[in-house]
Amino acid sequence: MSTIVGCIGAGNIVKALLAGVEKSGVYFPNRIGIFDVSQKVCDDFREKGYTVFSSIDDLVKSARVVVVAVTPQVIDSIMQQIKNALSADTIFLSLAAGVSIKWYQEQLGKDCKVIRCMPTLTAQVGLGAFAVSRAETVADDDYKAVECFLSSCGIVEEIPESLMCEVVPINGSAPAYFYHMTRVILKEAVHMGFDEDTALRLFAQTMKGSAEMLLNSGMSAEMLEDKLRLKGGTTLAALDKMDELGFDRCLTEGIKACVSRCKELGNL
Repeated sequence: MSTIVGCIGAGNIVKALLAGVEKSGVYFPNRIGIFDVSQKVCDDFREKGYTVFSSIDDLVKSARVVVVAVTPQVIDSIMQQIKNALSADTIFLSLAAGVSIKWYQEQLGKDCKVIRCMPTLTAQVGLGAFAVSRAETVADDDYKAVECFLSSCGIVEEIPESLMCEVVPINGSAPAYFYHMTRVILKEAVHMGFDEDTALRLFAQTMKGSAEMLLNSGMSAEMLEDKLRLKGGTTLAALDKMDELGFDRCLTEGIKACVSRCKELGNL
């Protein structure tokens, strides 16, 4: 096989994933294949040294690991091309939200090897958080090939397939919640008189440190929050107002909506 990994579709999430992989230095771009319907996207990847294919069939025949990175609305239309080219060694890494392992096996045969993955845009800076679930047909060596690829730009957590939609608001969609909150805070900071770039650096660094403390301080989120909830203090005033306006309910309902939409997308 001329490539190790081949990507069907090269939109934002694949661009982020491959940017992180490239930074790691673990894989050379010429060992990664690209197929996309956009000529501009193909040209851009070719210029960076990636191997660009003119058909899905050729890409699937060339790669051991095939990343399926098209939307659920499109995926059905490419299955026949994939089926014509796959071999017993082909491992599919599916990034399509909501699309089950069972569906792939109905389209490609019960013995096909499928690993579902919910990626994150943060892979672009080597800080991805990948939730994966594998079919019973995926042997340990097959899984390790995929894990090696993903872990070059983030952490990999294996979870039951029954939670692959429930994980979307925890990792896949979560960066957007943070970015949205950042937009609100920066807007208010500017209104109060701050330079936007200064406010951004202060807030982003604080969030970066907060995440590090969650992972490495040995304290729970509740314990860390309690350290700041001082009676009569500024933080408590802010949190009380957020509680009054239903902040927790907004987050909870958003999570439920995210999961529900993922399940809808999987109804092919």
